[in-house]
Amino acid sequence: MRIQYPISKTLLLPLIFLLVQCSDKKQVTESLKVVSGPVNGAIIERNGKILSIYGDPSGKISKADMVLFTHFRRDVIWAGEKLLNSGTKGIAPAGEKAYFISADSIISRLPETRFHDYYCQTTKITDRPFKTDRFVNGGDMISWEGINIKVLSSPGYTRNAVSYIADIDGKKVAFTGDLIYGEGQLIDIYSLQDSFKAIGGYHGYATRLGNLISSLQFIKAERPDIIIPSRGPVIYNPSSVIDELTERIRRIYTNYLSISAYRWYFPERMGDLTEHVLGAGRKAEPMHYSEIIRYNPPEWYRHVSNSNLVIADDSSAFLIDCGTKDALNGIMDLVKGGRIKSVDGIFITHYHDDHTDLINDASDKFNCPVYATEELRDILVNPGAYRMPCLTTRPVNNLTIKMDGEKMVWKDFVLSFYFFPGQTIYHDAVLFSKNGGESIFFIGDSFTPSGIDDYCLLNRNLLHEGEGYSYCLDILKKMPSGTLLANQHVEPLFAFSSQQLEFMKMKLLERNGLFADLFPWDDINYGIDEQWATAYPYVQNTASGSNVVISVKLTNHTEKQKKFYVVANPGDDLLCRDKKMSATIEPGSIRSFSFNVEIKENAVSGVKQIAFDVGSDGMEFRKFCEALIITEN
Repeated sequence: MRIQYPISKTLLLPLIFLLVQCSDKKQVTESLKVVSGPVNGAIIERNGKILSIYGDPSGKISKADMVLFTHFRRDVIWAGEKLLNSGTKGIAPAGEKAYFISADSIISRLPETRFHDYYCQTTKITDRPFKTDRFVNGGDMISWEGINIKVLSSPGYTRNAVSYIADIDGKKVAFTGDLIYGEGQLIDIYSLQDSFKAIGGYHGYATRLGNLISSLQFIKAERPDIIIPSRGPVIYNPSSVIDELTERIRRIYTNYLSISAYRWYFPERMGDLTEHVLGAGRKAEPMHYSEIIRYNPPEWYRHVSNSNLVIADDSSAFLIDCGTKDALNGIMDLVKGGRIKSVDGIFITHYHDDHTDLINDASDKFNCPVYATEELRDILVNPGAYRMPCLTTRPVNNLTIKMDGEKMVWKDFVLSFYFFPGQTIYHDAVLFSKNGGESIFFIGDSFTPSGIDDYCLLNRNLLHEGEGYSYCLDILKKMPSGTLLANQHVEPLFAFSSQQLEFMKMKLLERNGLFADLFPWDDINYGIDEQWATAYPYVQNTASGSNVVISVKLTNHTEKQKKFYVVANPGDDLLCRDKKMSATIEPGSIRSFSFNVEIKENAVSGVKQIAFDVGSDGMEFRKFCEALIITEN
């Protein structure tokens, strides 16, 4: 694996990136200029007055008449906050009103709502109400100094985003937020994870790409001469760039659909999803189902709800996962009925709540140890320190750690433990090899007979060779001949042919190239892995007047040594004396930057957010990741 999980010691160096002042200006028309920075500031000057779209990243404009926001994201709207505080009138999408005027209440609930999260939406939300004077819908008009600005509904990067379009100095200019970046690119796709019809948010692999394509076509129909996005270069050939981005998205989604595990569960939903993103009449050719599907498993294997049991010759059992009452009750019924005499151990395939919620109950009930690999230790013991989908609220007790590749003999079986970053990066697997030659590989939720289970981008499915599913496929190729695969949600056992394993591997390699064209970054994983920058622990409880330590962990996804920076934005009730840090991070490694945060003596009780700017050469994000501090007086 390229990712090195032991965290390097924090290195405090002089900050080499100038984050506050952005002076790069580009004159687009006679009265329109763009101030470049982590966010573009589109500035229109007429009759001694100023209107801004997105804000002013340079911080040099003291006041304007209006500032127009296309969407609510904290990492974008920061550029307009100083203008609002100076009395500038704020205008924002009506569909995102709650994020502007009630963001503090959303943040206050986040310590609880982040658990059992199958909604899978961004938490890049400001922690205070954002002064806004008018909320607009698609079709509204904004008039200013002889310019009529048309509001277009343009969902995509966020659910209820808008765009603005106006004739300025003889040019039709569209301001499209994060719908597009430069020459037919996007800054990421994890932000587009969402529900679609009967498909829930957790299972909706970037489904808002379909909305984004529709919005782009809507804008194209307006025939703009220029597009100024909220981030990235100004676009002077909108029509061709929109077409290029549309085709790139469709190629990526065709690739995704071809090996999606979701097709096994709900094949009837795939047609609507295909048409939503690819368009009417387009199809994706899916991989054939696995060649072996065993509905009559070996006698020593039993599927119970979304758990599995291995039963030894002496009727003792080994349990794989326990997250539901149905699973626990089913196992207890087997004990009561005399089918099994004991449960000797429990193995956890991954941290998701439907696999871990009742682990402690089962361990206590059967008085047995719980096993997992080293890579899962912390998220199982400290789930509250993370912000990931489907977190349990219950830390796992009585945990026994096994190293990747370690073996253990239990009764008439040899157990081989593997780190197995499939459905989520925090995932492992175990191979049970029975005396006599039969073997079953318990792979959690990573594969179904139709392909790979990567439909939730927030699970962190990395795409380099030797990472994520590529790594898992390499392990499957090395399994003993005749090994069957057990998915916790799939009742029959199954196995892929060598040709199918190669096909999935080839599709992932193809996906790498497609994403390389889609993202402007020097590595594709920055566009699919939101938590390349993450704060740890995500939530801490403390008292006013106390101190806490927050570590910001940055992953260098590239194959070269790079210098990164982190800057803390502590907010009104917090102090952070060393706000700026930078360090060189080795290829494929993680480094932790530790910030000592002081809670002021007079801090009001409640949830406080501290956000962090992060980036490297050519990649700058303001207020990108956050941690929460809950204070009590």
